[in-house]
Amino acid sequence: MRLDFLMLYRYFWILLIIGVPVIAFGQTDFDTEIAKNKAQLQEIIEQIDRIKHQIKASQDKETSLSEQIALIDREVALLSRKKGLLERESRLLQKKIAVNNIRLQETRERYQQLKNLYAQRAIYTYKYGRLRNLELLLTAESFNQALVRYKYLNRIAEQDERNLQLIEEKKREIQQLQNQLAADLDQKRLTLRQKEDEQMRYLSRKKQKESLLKELRWNTSLYQERLSKKQRKKEELDNIIIALERKRRYQEQTGRIDEDYVQFDFDDFTKTRGKLPWPVKGKIISKYGKVRDPLSKTFIKNTDIEIQSPLGTPVKSVFSGVVRMITYLPSYGNTIIIDHGKGYYTVYSHLDEIYVRKNDITKTGQVVATVGDSGSLSGSKLQFGIYGGNKTYNPIAWLSK
Repeated sequence: MRLDFLMLYRYFWILLIIGVPVIAFGQTDFDTEIAKNKAQLQEIIEQIDRIKHQIKASQDKETSLSEQIALIDREVALLSRKKGLLERESRLLQKKIAVNNIRLQETRERYQQLKNLYAQRAIYTYKYGRLRNLELLLTAESFNQALVRYKYLNRIAEQDERNLQLIEEKKREIQQLQNQLAADLDQKRLTLRQKEDEQMRYLSRKKQKESLLKELRWNTSLYQERLSKKQRKKEELDNIIIALERKRRYQEQTGRIDEDYVQFDFDDFTKTRGKLPWPVKGKIISKYGKVRDPLSKTFIKNTDIEIQSPLGTPVKSVFSGVVRMITYLPSYGNTIIIDHGKGYYTVYSHLDEIYVRKNDITKTGQVVATVGDSGSLSGSKLQFGIYGGNKTYNPIAWLSK
């Protein structure tokens, strides 16, 4: 009798253990991120529609070559952003699918365990039934032992009932996961097709832009006008950094943190001088400081460097930080600004696809975008700058040799 009771006792605890719910894998987090991505994608689509109307209007009015290039460049940059968001959605769906596959496998295993164990319990009940339970109580060595056995027999009966419910729940959960996986796979295929379609539109517009740029390069006065505009837009970029730094200092001094201002335990960026990894592989084609433009034969002041690299080359964050700004600036194109703490920022321009969102926390070496030619007069490249204390630094002095 003691052996039978120990067997029932062991059975009870096995039922409890395998009846524990499957661990959640942040399913809601995936859905939230995908929803945010879709909302941002919709904003980009609306901007693309507006710029298309502006391009058509400019063609009807026969606007200047410089204005046409500016509008088409803006559309190309938006198409790049759209491709990046579609790629991001595809990656999120892939992660979600991988997690749900794990959940499905675990749920199937638990379902089978429950079925097997319940089958064993059913066989035991069929063979011995209530008589064996009564015998267990009557053969107890004391009244207290009988009470203990009675308690466990009741709890085992209750657990039998719960496990019947669990088996049904697991069956429903398996079906739901299978349905979700099918829906996510369909959505991923649709997203990839959408990206392919956008790639065709993107290449068509890029071809048109390149054709106009060839005309621009032959026109010295228009080319000089574009260079001057870039210098003016540099002041706009400077003002963005100044505004970000002013906000950071205000929140640091007052302790009033805006809801949308992500805080981060920053490492000391100042200790990285001469050690930072390169943001992209390529050849430096424009140095920091006063340089001579080869086409216009004039001198310009660079506050960053330009690294020539093939279109689509991965662009990496050189240090951990928070993405404070993703924007488009004429002459700079798609631009990311990453805050590294204590007033230090890195700026990445002329980007193509962008894989991060504002307020994302980035790690050193994380791919944040790909090289593009948005805002560029001279093909695909990365324009990379370092700001600290509202002034610029020569990136070469900070990057590893």
